[in-house]
Amino acid sequence: MSVSDKFYIQSINRALLIVDIIAKSGDAGLSLTALAEKSGLPVSTVYRILENLISWQYILEDEFGFYKLGFELITLGSIAGNNINLKNIAHPHIAKLGELTRETVYLAVLDEDNACAIYIDKIESKGNIKLAAGIGSRNRIHSTANGKILVSGLKNERIRELLSTAGMPALTESTITDTDTFLDEIDKVRTQGYAIDDIENEPGVRCVAAPILDDKNRIVGSVSLSGISSSVTLELIHLKYKFLIMETAQTISKNLGRKD
Repeated sequence: MSVSDKFYIQSINRALLIVDIIAKSGDAGLSLTALAEKSGLPVSTVYRILENLISWQYILEDEFGFYKLGFELITLGSIAGNNINLKNIAHPHIAKLGELTRETVYLAVLDEDNACAIYIDKIESKGNIKLAAGIGSRNRIHSTANGKILVSGLKNERIRELLSTAGMPALTESTITDTDTFLDEIDKVRTQGYAIDDIENEPGVRCVAAPILDDKNRIVGSVSLSGISSSVTLELIHLKYKFLIMETAQTISKNLGRKD
């Protein structure tokens, strides 16, 4: 990337440069002096960057003073690999659902560390009104259909911990802001196999979602259909969309290896 690029941030690029150099150095790692030489940066600058990377567990320092990749990068790599695989498998099916309904379709996964749902794929509505949240957007657990689905496979005590971390602000007049009420909602989600965001996350927007399961019957993602409330009515959800969303989620699950 050129330094003149308006999005260039020197400190971030230097940190990523150091991670890249360490990643390509082999199992032995590199000393502080070697990293400074290879990066062309002052030793003091490299040291400050390393200390920040170590605090995030992206880099670790062994007993000999050599720097290596940290375990957090292994975790992130595993998550990224799983998400890419899920996205590749799910995309043609959510695209088909988008064509059929002409509404916005999302593919989401749970980020437990940050207690939120992340959208990893999106099919835009074919109508005139577009929903703002895009790929990479993070959204609340307590107020979204995707969030409800993604935590429905967890134990209630873990859900309480996530809600405590993220909070339960009222985003609309319909948002559930009480933990026990939310857990009652999750019990219903577990029983019926789908979740509804009835204008709970965004004014005028309604959503229905269903779980994607892997070969071990674990919830690894969710697929949702969203639209303006005048278009995605509760009647239409119960008569048609809940069946379509569950069918799509089940098809993706089968492609991930889930057995009936």
